[in-house]
Amino acid sequence: MDNTRRNILVIDDNLTVCLMLKSWLVKKGFSVETATHVDGAKEKVREHPFDLILTDIRMPDADGFSFLSWVKKYDSDILVIMMTGYADIESAVESMKSGAVDYISKPIEPEQLFKKIDEAFILQENMLKNSRFNDDFIKFPGKEYEQLYKQLDHTAENNTHRLIIGDRGTGKLSVVRYIYEKGIHLSKPLVIFDIEKSADAVTLRRASSNEAEDRSPLMQKFHEAKGGLLYIRQLTHLNINLQDELLSILTRQKRDDDFIQVIMSTDMSKRELQEYLIPKLYYLIEPECITLPTLKGKKEVIIFLAAHFLQFANSTLHKQIQDFDPAIQDQLVGYAWPGNIQELKNCIIKAALLTEEAAISASIAPVLFGYESKNGSRLLSSSPIQGLRKENYEKEKIMEALELAKGNKTMAASILNIDRKTLYNKIKLYNVPIHN
Repeated sequence: MDNTRRNILVIDDNLTVCLMLKSWLVKKGFSVETATHVDGAKEKVREHPFDLILTDIRMPDADGFSFLSWVKKYDSDILVIMMTGYADIESAVESMKSGAVDYISKPIEPEQLFKKIDEAFILQENMLKNSRFNDDFIKFPGKEYEQLYKQLDHTAENNTHRLIIGDRGTGKLSVVRYIYEKGIHLSKPLVIFDIEKSADAVTLRRASSNEAEDRSPLMQKFHEAKGGLLYIRQLTHLNINLQDELLSILTRQKRDDDFIQVIMSTDMSKRELQEYLIPKLYYLIEPECITLPTLKGKKEVIIFLAAHFLQFANSTLHKQIQDFDPAIQDQLVGYAWPGNIQELKNCIIKAALLTEEAAISASIAPVLFGYESKNGSRLLSSSPIQGLRKENYEKEKIMEALELAKGNKTMAASILNIDRKTLYNKIKLYNVPIHN
């Protein structure tokens, strides 16, 4: 197992134990931080996206159960292994019912520790694999979507390259995962290539004598996706050199066991796209592109999705909300949803957070939709859930997502559609205040 990207936090009030465990783990390739008290540990968790925490069950300033509870609320993706003395075995077993992945008895043997850590990561990977597509792509009602499914099924079954065009929030990543799951290469890798929009954002490295290091970032991702699917996000962010490489990939690949299906996406129209792409690439991929529908005006789909996301919110937030009041449902249907499916999902999560009754009431509409009063009446403003819809203000987006998720970093990352390590980096970059 490759440990070079795994971050572990070791917590023990005995500094000698911390340093000994750190020495063992660093030799195994892990990146390791240590803490000798719970307050210091919480501060480190706020600063770093740890993959696993190894903590003593008895600390002088807090017990292991309260710290475990805090970790699971803060970032539920972090694995926790409890360290315990012989007399605390019963407590360690009980901690697993509260969310710990395992426990290990002191004195700790290195090989047993490595084995338990490996097993914890394998268990996590299997759980992620099994649940990977649970909330990714939902089959919506309506003839427009029936035609979309036919196009996606044809793309998956024939392992063809395809360009996906869709406005913000229409579900481009979910569509890619649907193609990947339904295709012939589910056991093969799904690799995502995403790059900042800048003419010089990617530079080709040619100085190294190492062939792997000599590849451009695009070619590195292409080789990682061997036999699977390569998803290129925001196609127009590629500079001319990378566009030329992509053209070569699309036209020169052999149809063998190592064939790599390439799916590209953009939120630009065909006319806008033509201005950004080199002609040969544009005319190759344009004829059979797939355009994703927007949500505006689709009453049946909006009601269907609202119900689906309410079930998701109930499960995630441990709520039992059964329905929507007719008045709030009418407003959901009447709103234009410029952020499409992602905006609707965030809206329903926020509604669930604000609701303690059996149904979501129209009384929370001013908070959800940003009502403004005019001449004694209430009008729908043009910018509901403003923090999540300001693309040029990532700090506000992150703060709003954290508020929606009640501080849980895993859920906030899901709301923002980014991975949790990226979220941690952006929290530090923008100095986002953390209150929990």
